[in-house]
Amino acid sequence: MKALTRLEEHLGELTQVFEQARQRAVLQAEPVLASYALAIDAVDLLELFCRVDQPCAEAVFWRAADGGRSLFGWGVAAELSGAGEQRFASVDQQWQHWLRSAVIHGPQPPLLCGGFRFDHQVQASSAWQGFGDASMRLMTLLLIRDADACWLLCQQLVGPADTAQSRCEQVLNEWHGLMDRYLSAPVVTPPAQHRRDQSLPRACWESKIVQALDALRDTSMKKVVLAREVLSEFSRAVSPGRTLARLASNDPAAYLFAFRRQQSCFIGASPERLVKLDGGRLQTLALAGTSRRDPDPQQDAQLAQALLDCEKNRHEHALVVQIIESSLAPWASQLQVPATPSVQRLSRVQHLSTVIEGRLRPQTSLLQVVEALHPTPAVGGHERQQAMAHIRHCEGFDRGWYAAPLGWLDAQGNGEFIVGLRSALLNGEQARLFAGCGIVPCSDPASEYEETCIKLAGMQLALQA
Repeated sequence: MKALTRLEEHLGELTQVFEQARQRAVLQAEPVLASYALAIDAVDLLELFCRVDQPCAEAVFWRAADGGRSLFGWGVAAELSGAGEQRFASVDQQWQHWLRSAVIHGPQPPLLCGGFRFDHQVQASSAWQGFGDASMRLMTLLLIRDADACWLLCQQLVGPADTAQSRCEQVLNEWHGLMDRYLSAPVVTPPAQHRRDQSLPRACWESKIVQALDALRDTSMKKVVLAREVLSEFSRAVSPGRTLARLASNDPAAYLFAFRRQQSCFIGASPERLVKLDGGRLQTLALAGTSRRDPDPQQDAQLAQALLDCEKNRHEHALVVQIIESSLAPWASQLQVPATPSVQRLSRVQHLSTVIEGRLRPQTSLLQVVEALHPTPAVGGHERQQAMAHIRHCEGFDRGWYAAPLGWLDAQGNGEFIVGLRSALLNGEQARLFAGCGIVPCSDPASEYEETCIKLAGMQLALQA
């Protein structure tokens, strides 16, 4: 592969960048971020993830909806973390601190990718080990693809005692190992066979909906989102690569993601952008109100129209739009909010959708907007604090990174975060699947349960590929 040869050819410049970072680290008495980017031949990053995935790998895959920008990261050079109320601000401040002294070379700026827990106040489950309150990683090797253009970023945090040569050797060894696995014949294994599911019985979960409806009637809370967790067991370890490829095939219009950490992989095909920032232009999405799809085009269109006409779904959606608009007001100007929603179609469900755009205000960062928006009423509820308190008291499990902000952020302040929906946490022979519903005063417990089944079906199908 030419990309491998090109990295070897850039060894001299790569060494210079790392040496410059080392010298700055000596002067500052602390590590310095070094980033070296070069254009390479186009690589299919989804195929790359599928070919090189292995247990205990530290890797990430992320692809924008409709086949937009995709990322593949391999190996961890450094991690920015945070906990508690200040987790977003902590990551933001650390990132800005790194950037003030960073040595950056090439056509792409350094980039972090990772995510945040849905609720830092819930006791963390051991199943989510490695997925912290806030964890944004600087990957040693990061491949970026936009259309037919592709770049390789070599990223390191270089300390005063490091040598440029040793850092270069580390990067080259990682790259050689990655390419060796990518270019080798794929190891074909039989798909895992589904054995059984464990979840809260339907009647018990529907009773939680009744409790939520009582709370909506007796308090000022207008909406609360309750989720289900299904633990699926298989005959052998589930392949994240095979699952991701199936998700990509089934839902090409969705955001695709996989965060491989320690023994686990959080994977999914989310329909929902939380926020995108590009050159100061901000875009977010209100997504609430759900109906199933139908293979018959006429019936499918009738379902879409019924969704648009449904008072319950329109009320739920309007509430989300209103709260997002209010949350953005301190951080964005020139907000453009369509008067009526459109229908976003996925493979098994369709949603009411409203795209909201604006300009980021001066001295505002992407992570400030992420913090302001999370959790949206589509995954938490309204009023936010009451809804979150109800979820903590009644839901009964740790969401971890499910329904939480996932994405990337670069040195120029640009980036994109999604909501981690239609997802599963894979660990060996087990997969934890998640799906939720927005409960409003006119909700019907049986209908809400059926909605979670529709949302779970896409991941269930992908896991059994």
